[in-house]
Amino acid sequence: MTAVVPPAPTAGVHSLFETGPGTPAGKYLRSFWQPVKLSEDLPKGRVQPLRVMSEDFAIYRGSNGDAVVTQAGCPHRQTMLAIGNVEGDSIRCSFHGWKFGANGKCQEAPGQSPSLIDRMRIRTYPTHEQYGVVFAYFGEGEPPAFFDIEGFSKKHGHDMMSARVRGTATYRRHCNYYINVENALDLAHVAFTHKLSSDPTVTEVGFDPGVIRIRDVTVERLDFGVRAVEIEHEAEPVRSTVMLPNAMHLVVAQRDGFLEQVGWRVPIDDQLHYSIQITALHTSEEGAQRFREYEARRNELIAKYPPTDECAEAILRGVKTLYDFADHPDLVNIEDHVVQMGMQFINHLDRENLAQSDKAVLQLRRMFMSRLADFTAGAPAVKSDW
Repeated sequence: MTAVVPPAPTAGVHSLFETGPGTPAGKYLRSFWQPVKLSEDLPKGRVQPLRVMSEDFAIYRGSNGDAVVTQAGCPHRQTMLAIGNVEGDSIRCSFHGWKFGANGKCQEAPGQSPSLIDRMRIRTYPTHEQYGVVFAYFGEGEPPAFFDIEGFSKKHGHDMMSARVRGTATYRRHCNYYINVENALDLAHVAFTHKLSSDPTVTEVGFDPGVIRIRDVTVERLDFGVRAVEIEHEAEPVRSTVMLPNAMHLVVAQRDGFLEQVGWRVPIDDQLHYSIQITALHTSEEGAQRFREYEARRNELIAKYPPTDECAEAILRGVKTLYDFADHPDLVNIEDHVVQMGMQFINHLDRENLAQSDKAVLQLRRMFMSRLADFTAGAPAVKSDW
């Protein structure tokens, strides 16, 4: 299917949607740590290709357990290092055997002079691994302090590291990353987009049915982003925060307790992005047991279906409906896939008809554009307290 293509930037206004090398938003996002891989998906001794913000890289885990991100091509003939071989903590190109350490320095170049080996190196990027996620820094200079996710949860959530159920997840979505960033604050969509997954007569897991109603939203402008709060839910207010530029924090009621999640929407290119999230389910021991019993069947259920983005594509082509995926463990995600991949992004943002329910979205867009303009003018990226 055709991917969602973002609009061209208005004259004199920096685009939030274009994040390739040298673009204003691309430089801005590169000044923050970005998640690139779930820890469980990067085994020792394996190298994989990696594409982030329209740039290609290689990522591998050496024998010491450290994750290493490098430039895409070997400096000899630019063959992809991602098809090379991991040797100890180093990567060897599969074309002519040039070998580079985790610090980027050339260690071996068969048949070449010692002087070439001494001067040859590849670019490597700082990495940080925590909470089951590998992060990388693609900006210039020293990376910023790493996020205090645990402290942020204690201050703005419910101490997600002490939750009875915790995990990580990732997915890929065929639309521009910023569509999904804004969606985190669009709480008005929940009553309609997630109507099926919140119906306990049809689905086994999903949102608490109590969130499926339209309520007023309180919008808070914070130093690090924007928060939307629905204050009328009996058990737990729905709270969703975007931490600029592309992270989010969500607290929402589930059928067993409530979900707390920290996630990032990371561009692969301007028409495709992935999400990586750290998730906690705050529930009773009985609720945790029910969740674990369901998880035991989860893989069997998922195996029935193609990836979630392909499920959404089938719905958008009209060959499937959401009801065909009613028992899918990621139905909530498929629902979001459908509406976001189905957005026909227009050429001019002023053709949108933003209304009262979009006040958080509008606040975020204004704040993002302001921060991006300041950053482009030479101001340092505003570092959050999280």
